[in-house]
Amino acid sequence: MPDNNPDDATVGGTPELEVVARLDDRPGNPALTPDGRLILSLHPFSYGEPSPYHVVEVTEDGSTRPFPNEDWSTAPNEEGVGISAVIGVQSDRRGVVWIMDMGGGELPPKLVAWDTRRDELHRIITIPPHAGRPGSLQQDFAIDEVRGAIFIADLNERGALLGPSDPAIVAVDLKTGRVRRALHGHPSLQPEQDASLEIEGRPIRAENPEGEVEEPKLGLDPIVIDPANEWVYYGSIHGTSVYRVRAADLLDEGLSPDALGERVERYGEKAPCDGISIDVAGNIYITDLGNNAIGVTRPDGSYQILARDDERVLWPDGFSYGPDGYFYVTVNQLHRSAVLNAGEETSEPPFLVMRFRPLAPSAIGR
Repeated sequence: MPDNNPDDATVGGTPELEVVARLDDRPGNPALTPDGRLILSLHPFSYGEPSPYHVVEVTEDGSTRPFPNEDWSTAPNEEGVGISAVIGVQSDRRGVVWIMDMGGGELPPKLVAWDTRRDELHRIITIPPHAGRPGSLQQDFAIDEVRGAIFIADLNERGALLGPSDPAIVAVDLKTGRVRRALHGHPSLQPEQDASLEIEGRPIRAENPEGEVEEPKLGLDPIVIDPANEWVYYGSIHGTSVYRVRAADLLDEGLSPDALGERVERYGEKAPCDGISIDVAGNIYITDLGNNAIGVTRPDGSYQILARDDERVLWPDGFSYGPDGYFYVTVNQLHRSAVLNAGEETSEPPFLVMRFRPLAPSAIGR
């Protein structure tokens, strides 16, 4: 397990945040394998000279190396070996690391699964065109290890600047290979137009196709399944609610869109965030963007900040639970990237991976 001499920072009491890795490249999401290997996606909104690698492993001395190897971590070759762009990455309990390649150009999105115990390719699942829409951005996902399924959050960034979006949860049945687009356009997946998100004193800003700078409103992105593999929890980046729906219902092709939508439940309050995770007690952990913090939505629906650090926790992004009992979180200053800062890159490396002890254990990623 990379430790890199973590330094403790007590921010508002417990839990304490520790830095476990410092990076020159902007990370996306983390994945901890059952034996403690720390895998990171490198965010497509790259800093400086883009790395040729899309996924890396953090080694014991804090350096990085391409994961699973150089061929698969770089752009696809003529034989299709490689990946195009990645944010979502997770390990299952068998040590298979799943990578959500968002594709690009003529290359479709696909799931690439690498068996870390055998050090070999486990599976590739191409996401068919019917599961996407123009502007689809399939990134964060949840693994259902009971039913053998993966639920992908399709942000559908087209709507952020071009009008109404069509986000959806893309449900992949790993047993049959069937892929369906679920809850597309449901209100729970949409951004809240009045949701306020300011980071370091200003909202994120992006250029629309006409070259005008606007504040995008971003919908579905954070998603997780509970340790019992029963409920899928999710929300919008520009949203103040956590919702949930049963995993079995997302896979039930006999349910009409309206019937499925009626089974969505509001779980509780949250802050605008990019990532969520969960423990065995039903606490939902939130990457609180506007407060430079880690927050929690409790089972009674209330929300509170757990740990805040205005100097270092600048755009906390994604979570992963490790075998050491810590939650790991990437911090990548995404609001300072050129894409979300009106074309100006103002990030100040190093980018961070931090960890903290949760209120209760979690089985996610174990």
